[in-house]
Formats: sequence, structure tokens, C-alpha cells
Amino acid sequence: MRKYTIIAVLPVLFLFGAGCASKTPTPEPSVEANLLNEQPVPETQRQVGTENVVSKVDASNIGTELYRGTWFDIEYPETFTASPTSPSTNTSRGPLVQTDEATFTSPNGDVEFFVYSPAWTGDPKDYLNIAPTEELVSEKTETRLAKDYPDQYGDKVIRWVTIKAKNGSYYRSYLSIKEQENTESKLHHVFGITYKDQTAYKNNKTAYEAFKNSLAQYAD
Repeated sequence: MRKYTIIAVLPVLFLFGAGCASKTPTPEPSVEANLLNEQPVPETQRQVGTENVVSKVDASNIGTELYRGTWFDIEYPETFTASPTSPSTNTSRGPLVQTDEATFTSPNGDVEFFVYSPAWTGDPKDYLNIAPTEELVSEKTETRLAKDYPDQYGDKVIRWVTIKAKNGSYYRSYLSIKEQENTESKLHHVFGITYKDQTAYKNNKTAYEAFKNSLAQYAD
């Protein structure tokens, strides 16, 4: 039987801020900047052979379902639709979908959550790209060098990006966290949210935070 190691991903309590008006959305990148200053970035050094408790916010008032990818587990709102659902296989962890990334769409389609969580490093297939029908709204990158952070293993690069559809039909924001850079054990996680307008974002903000904080990572 193949052994798996659970890696706790500490809470990633970052929101992706961009405002939208009813006709011509107006982004609010300052919200994103304020949250950057207020919230700590998690330290996620992989510890092979060690099992930790997954840290998460209290989402007891939000019904959830468990989604199992190839190397991760994550909880999403029970009313949302998960994709992909195949190909699937049975492992010692139970049934799982053989994928490193997944989306979770609200019943009315106003909001979609995204996660990318491979065993180690890599990039999602298309999510980080700006499509011809989209344009960049805001981008912020922070690099934390290991030499400046004695308790940090390798360098860390954090990116906050907000993109919008050129026709104003949606915004999408993502958080990319690359850890242990310039080592032989690089890590990369991406969380994202696509939303129709600011009302849709605000209505799903609590669920999105719980979604991000529920991520459990597995090593091979």
C-alpha cells in the first residue's frame, strides 16, 4: 500500500480585492493591498514523514463537501458544482479525482472558486494566463529571500493578480504562492475566485476563506 504524508497548509487568509459597478465595474486594488499588510503569509515547509493537523477557519455554518485531488483534499460549499469529476481512482485515501487543479461553481454561476495544488511544483494549465478577451487590472509581487528570514526554507514569491473580462462580465483574482524556491523541493499553490460583481464576491467571501483554509496537501 502506498504511503501518503499529510502536509498542513497553514491558513492563507488573503482576499483578492476588486470592485465592480453594475454597468462599468471599477476595481478596488487598494483592498488587496490593505489585506496584504494585515494578514501573515503562511510558511509551508514540506516535512516528509510528519503528520500535522490541517488548520482551518470555523465554517460550521457553511455546509461543505470534500473534494479529493491527486495530491490534495479541499472542502467546498455543498451547493457548488465541482469539476473535474473524472478520471477517478481508489487509493488508501479513498476515492479521488486524478487532477492537480479543480473549479467549484455556485448554483447561479455568479462565483467560481479555483485551486491548484500539485505534489510539488508546476503551473496550472491556463489559469495564470490572460486570455485575449481579458485584461490585467492589478498585480503585486512580493519576494521573501531566505537570507532575510532565518526560519524560512528557500525563497518565497507571492503574487496577487486581478484580471477582468474586457466586456465587463466578470473579474477573477488569484493568489500564487511559490515556496522553497532555489531548492530541490519547490512548492506552488494557487487559489482563485471568479465573480460577476462585487455583490457576488461579498456574498461568498466567508465561504471562499473557508475553502482556502481547508486545503490539505499530500506528498508522494
